[in-house]
Amino acid sequence: MMGGKRPLSPREAKRLQARMKQIELDGVEEVIIRFADKETVIYNPTVVKAFIPGMMESDTYQVMGAGTDRPKGSDSAAIAGVQYTDSDVELIVSQTDATEDEARKALEEEDGDLAGAIVRLKTKK
Repeated sequence: MMGGKRPLSPREAKRLQARMKQIELDGVEEVIIRFADKETVIYNPTVVKAFIPGMMESDTYQVMGAGTDRPKGSDSAAIAGVQYTDSDVELIVSQTDATEDEARKALEEEDGDLAGAIVRLKTKK
């Protein structure tokens, strides 16, 4: 038992769950989770807000989607609706010996698909 609170009985937990409201949030473009040394970015996530009216001081959010890690403070690119990170560009450069500009252009042409951008650059040379 932590914080001096007793655990909920199964009956109390069931009553709280019946009162809980869940709302899916529309239009969320990205969620960024910041750590001490990196950030995880989740593009186009499904986000559900859960709360118990009149009970809790804070809301709970459930975030679902594929995440991409990037160095803390780096900017992601969103050119023409294509989203990628600086680490995506670095990976393509290391795999293909292309310039950063060539890597960015390939990512844009492939709608952010890393593998497609690498194949495009490797077959181009």
